[in-house]
Amino acid sequence: MAADSHSIVEGLFRQSKLLPAVLATEDFRAMLQRTVAALNALLTGDPQPFNGLWSHADDVSVLGGFGGFEHGRDRVEQDTRLAASRFTSGQLTGIELVTLGASANGDLAFSVWIERAQARLTGSDAMIPLSVRVTHIFRREEGAWRLIHRHGDRATELPR
Repeated sequence: MAADSHSIVEGLFRQSKLLPAVLATEDFRAMLQRTVAALNALLTGDPQPFNGLWSHADDVSVLGGFGGFEHGRDRVEQDTRLAASRFTSGQLTGIELVTLGASANGDLAFSVWIERAQARLTGSDAMIPLSVRVTHIFRREEGAWRLIHRHGDRATELPR
């Protein structure tokens, strides 16, 4: 069952017990909602909303879910386009929060979570479940939150 970006972000805040003050602000909550909406677009093959999240500075980086590492805005946007091209349809079904945090001055923030989705990869008719461990780092730039780093890799469950 798919969930919308607003309900997913509200669920993140319900999962979190105590938040640093910066994380409880409307502008940071809006950034998380834009991030979740952009992830949903990426799962349908559209990289534009996610590329719109990145900082305009050249110190951005990505460790992508399909492998590889890119540094610099142009390379990171190219990597995002490549990742999106691997999906033809899909949607987040939920996010399991691990933690949210922020720097003491309130200009850096991070999220660590597990993204769960159903997606169809290019060239396949089958919808497959995805579970991705993700870390995002955000920076406040000129009064707005921007993404400066994403690390995502497939989560695998090992027998205990």
